[in-house]
Amino acid sequence: MPAQDARRSVDLAALGDAELAQLACQRDGGAFRTIMQRHNRRLYRVARSVMRNDSEAEDVVQEAYVRAFSNLAAFRGESSLATWLSRIALNEALGRLRGRRPSADLTEIESRPSAQSQIIPFPNSSPQLDPERTMAQREIQTHRGTGN
Repeated sequence: MPAQDARRSVDLAALGDAELAQLACQRDGGAFRTIMQRHNRRLYRVARSVMRNDSEAEDVVQEAYVRAFSNLAAFRGESSLATWLSRIALNEALGRLRGRRPSADLTEIESRPSAQSQIIPFPNSSPQLDPERTMAQREIQTHRGTGN
């Protein structure tokens, strides 16, 4: 039996991603392992570049595989499996970063006294320095000078 398993893994390793994805859709454990072995390094690099932490990158890769394998039927093959998996890992990493961002509750912002709020004018917002107005005035002066 072990010789048959070894032959099977060699056969799986020789398959393309599309064939492996089809086998994985049929719950073939060997296909899952082969896909993970083939793409693990790439997904880790994608996750690590966003998360900047080895442990968190590993968590992202693990969650990306869970999401990918649970939605493998949605893989249409319009892009490579590597691209599809990388996008899932990237979205997972970015989602985790968004979850960390400090945020303020809207009611907290609205309840602040208005004395703390002020309108800050844009620099050079005077009518004399308005670029559209300046160009219109130049055009008028040009036409006046030519007699039109």
